Amino acid sequence: MTRPMPEEAQATSSAANQEAIDQAVMAELTTLYEKQSQRTGPVLGLVALLIGVAAWPRAPHWAVITWVLAEWLTLFIRRQGLKSLHRLSPDPRQRLRIAQALRGLHAMTNAASVLFFPFLSELGRTMVTLILAGLTTGAIGTSGGYLPVYLVYAVPVMGALMLGWALTPLHGEDQWLGQAMAPLILLFALIMVGLARDSFRTFRTSIAKRLDETQLNQQLRAALDQAEAANAAKTRFLASASHDLRQPLHSLSLFFATLRLQVSSADHVTLLGHIDQALHALQTQMNTLLDMSKLDAGMVHVDWQNIPLKPALEPLITAYLPIAHQKGVRLALHCPSDLVVSSDGQQLSRVLRNLLDNALKYTNHGHVLVDAQQQGDHIAVRVQDTGCGIAPNHHRQVFEEFFQVDNPERDRGRGLGLGLSIIRRLAPLLHIEIELQSTPDVGTTMTLRIPCGHGVGAARATPVLEDPPSMPMCHVLVLDDEAAVRAGMEALLKRMRCEVSLASCIDEAVALASLRPPDLLLADLRLRGRESGIQAVELLRRSHPNLPAIIITGDTAPNRLKQAESAGLPVLHKPVAAATLVAAIAACLESATPDAPSTLG
Repeated sequence: MTRPMPEEAQATSSAANQEAIDQAVMAELTTLYEKQSQRTGPVLGLVALLIGVAAWPRAPHWAVITWVLAEWLTLFIRRQGLKSLHRLSPDPRQRLRIAQALRGLHAMTNAASVLFFPFLSELGRTMVTLILAGLTTGAIGTSGGYLPVYLVYAVPVMGALMLGWALTPLHGEDQWLGQAMAPLILLFALIMVGLARDSFRTFRTSIAKRLDETQLNQQLRAALDQAEAANAAKTRFLASASHDLRQPLHSLSLFFATLRLQVSSADHVTLLGHIDQALHALQTQMNTLLDMSKLDAGMVHVDWQNIPLKPALEPLITAYLPIAHQKGVRLALHCPSDLVVSSDGQQLSRVLRNLLDNALKYTNHGHVLVDAQQQGDHIAVRVQDTGCGIAPNHHRQVFEEFFQVDNPERDRGRGLGLGLSIIRRLAPLLHIEIELQSTPDVGTTMTLRIPCGHGVGAARATPVLEDPPSMPMCHVLVLDDEAAVRAGMEALLKRMRCEVSLASCIDEAVALASLRPPDLLLADLRLRGRESGIQAVELLRRSHPNLPAIIITGDTAPNRLKQAESAGLPVLHKPVAAATLVAAIAACLESATPDAPSTLG
């Protein structure tokens, strides 16, 4: 069987489209006829009565009464028939034929009024003519201009009027006017037919456009659903991949921390330093993915403050000066000391850091200039570089996830391509407007318009670095379904002189806790099956009230992050650095209630 040629396929599609339009037109017409019969019936009944009154003085009374009753009966039959079209036949074509027959029946009774012409005065004939001509004109609207239905009314009525004027001459000198009425009525009828044809063409076109719009909306909805499904699938994939990668990385961090406590040789310490740098780079990239997930989950809360801008920018410039010097790039800051912005210090620092980091990554010569100045009720912060620049067609893409300009080899030294995407998510939260100006091979200027703060503000004191807290001696119950994580946690905690119990599921954790109550529970959020660390905490606290607990998770899925946050428990995200773990355990034990079970020491 041969495949249809493009022309054949196009013709088939066009025929199907025309058939769909025809079906819609017929359905719309039958609906129109049903509505119009309800609206015009009473008016047409009064018109029939008016014609009867005009004919009553001279025409036989029985003929007038018979005609008026016939007109009313016809209107009743027409109204009931059109009202029941959908029940009479499911076929639109058959319904139109019924409507055509009912319209023809009404036309015959209207045309019969011309039989009163011999009994009417010239004024009476003129009145009847105007009435019937008006009904013929109005029939264009009530029929939708559909010629088979319109003509079945217009031809009998206009034909009867022509015969009435031709066969009933006027008296006196105006006889020629009566003879001229027949061709005038014919001309009028032809004009009405043309108007009806144009009206139906417009009617059909409007329905075709409506169908096109409906089809287009359906296609747009389908495309939007596909895009949303693809985005959800991407989010699930990234969350799953991030979780699966964080698990071994977390184990590696624990084993590395344990090994570092045991090594003292200078050569080995240097080697461990290189390993530590590699782990730090991996942790940074993982945490960037976590930041994205927190933003998508709506878990970033803004703490509005009046922040002196220069003290906020200077530490960032200082931190990036070594990188700029290494690349031979001049890094400079121009910021008046009296500028104060209204923002969240931590999130604003993240935005500025990402901008500065992005500018230095793509600038290999020239300068990176950070300039700030007040513009009305906003502070404009410009980060200008002389880097590779961005082509106009990429200006939108640079704010998308994982997109990087001029990095086809995916050099990991340039990050994941999430910095500007994070800025795009944070900007609405901080009421920041972003403007991008860039020219390839010339450079890029990113402008942030930040709301002004109130008052002069005061620089925050630089925090004094303290020694990390020491690990308290305690009994820790570790609940994690990954054997490597349990082994790594056991090695590190025992090295820190803690007693450790290991469980891979909730039942094991409950059994171990019944034998020896723990001082602290470290539980993974996602366990095997449908179990979770939050469920474990709730169950263990039934027999060990106020048991201190910390949730450790490698999840970045927005719904799971919200679940962890809503539990009201301290949450650490894998991979967890040893110092962070020690500090969290110390803080958790310190904040525990006095009646918590304890075996310290």
